[in-house]
Order: sequence, then structure tokens, then C-alpha cells
Amino acid sequence: MMDDMRALADRPIALLTRHAKGDLVAPPLAALGFVLTVTDAFDTDQLGTFSGEVERSLSPLDCARHKARLACEITGLDLGLGSEGSFGGGPMAGLVNWDEELLVLWDRQSGQEIVARAAGPVRVAPVTWVSEQRLAQQLAAHGDEQGWIVRHPGGVSKGLRGAAAVLQALRDTVSPQRAGGDLDRLLIEPDLRAMHCPERQAYIRQAAEQLARRLRTLCPACAALDFWADRFEPGLPCAECAAPTSLPLTVIRRCSVCRHEQREPPPQETADPQHCGWCNP
Repeated sequence: MMDDMRALADRPIALLTRHAKGDLVAPPLAALGFVLTVTDAFDTDQLGTFSGEVERSLSPLDCARHKARLACEITGLDLGLGSEGSFGGGPMAGLVNWDEELLVLWDRQSGQEIVARAAGPVRVAPVTWVSEQRLAQQLAAHGDEQGWIVRHPGGVSKGLRGAAAVLQALRDTVSPQRAGGDLDRLLIEPDLRAMHCPERQAYIRQAAEQLARRLRTLCPACAALDFWADRFEPGLPCAECAAPTSLPLTVIRRCSVCRHEQREPPPQETADPQHCGWCNP
């Protein structure tokens, strides 16, 4: 089985990005012997922007798939990697800002597609103007690596790092005679592009680490990559009262190539009572 893994690792992977994602995804893949070839020959902002200038027409998954195929077309390589992030949803929609990062590895030779995911809450959020001092405090709470966007009547300023850059952009766009009124209309938002958002970067790294694990997990029947647990059957018993919970009782691995399935118990034998409808209604 590892012979198949080594043969695949001999083939470089093309990544299409203009947002500095190569350094985020390369290390876990390099540990398996993969070499990442980064191309920026296509403007991925044409597929949609977080700041809203270009509306997104594809779902995040379809967008990542499209980028993987574009990477192959542009470079001539047979392994393409697409990355896409999205905000919203999550377990507490409307209360907690949620980021999901997708990586799609596409093998043009075999047609196999491997999708890795990482998701979680993000703290960064739009900032309300009160005063220069308060603005500096709010931005400093997110660190100098977080970028910001200032919307103003004349357009949008992006990629502003740190309070000094944001304050300078405000001074450049607001007339002194109307400072109060103009500032009230300015929106100061986080720049969510990967190279300007450390919280996104952490989830992209996690998705890359999952992708590496999926590449190491081979089907016992046909040795195809990505023999991953993607389905679950609930019912893990509560440790206190033994009632079934919503946590997985059975983990199901399935090969996307030969359709072989394998049912396994989860790592834990019982569920914490906090997940029990009887003990914690």
C-alpha cells in the first residue's frame, strides 16, 4: 500500500492562489514527500470576494473544486489543489461568527477527489468608530497581523495592517471640515483574505493537516487513498445512565474508489453526561 503512496508523492501538486496559502498548506504535505507548485496565473477574485465587489456564484465546495481543476490546467500538472473559505452557519448561527475552510485535492489521472475540512469560531468582527483611542484599542486586540478594510464614499481601502494604517486611511478619506459626519458613515471591517486573517490561517493549516492524514489512510481492499470516516451512527451510551446519546456509536469508513466500507467503534466507550438528553435535558 505504501508503494502507491510513494508513487503519488513523486507527483507535484499545483495550488492556485493569490492569497499566500502555499506556506500554510505545504508543511503537512511536504512531510509526506509532496512538493507544492504554487501558481497565481489566474485572478481568483474573479470567483468572488469577501468584501463584496464580486458576488460569489459557486458554493464553497464547488469553488474549491474549480480552483483545483484550474491549477491543473494552468500548470499542466495532474494533481491540483483548491482552497476556499466561507463564513456563516456553524452550531450557533447568528451568535458566533464561524469559518469553514475546504481543501480539494483532485487527481486528473484517476478522477479521484479528496476533500479536507476544518472549521471553528472566529473572534474578528467589524469595528465601530468611537474615537481614535478606542479604535486603536479594538484593533490592537486582534494583533498587527490582522488586516482591515475601510469603506468610504470614494471606495474601499484593503489590507490595512494595525491601528496606524487604519487611522491613516481614515485621515486620508475624511475631510477635516466634515470629520464627525463622515466618520459616522465609515465601516471598518476585517480583511478576511487568507494573507490578512490569522484566524483563517489557523483553520487552513488544520485542513492541510487533515488532508495529510487522509492521504495516509489507505483502503484495505484496493489501497486507494482517503479511506476516511465520513459517516456516523449515533447512540453512544451515556456514562451515567447508559441512555443513547447523539454521539457516534459506530464510525463508518468508505472508499470513494471501490466503495468498500468498514464499521468501527469510536475511540471512547461512553459519552459524557453533558451530551445526554436525560442527564442534561
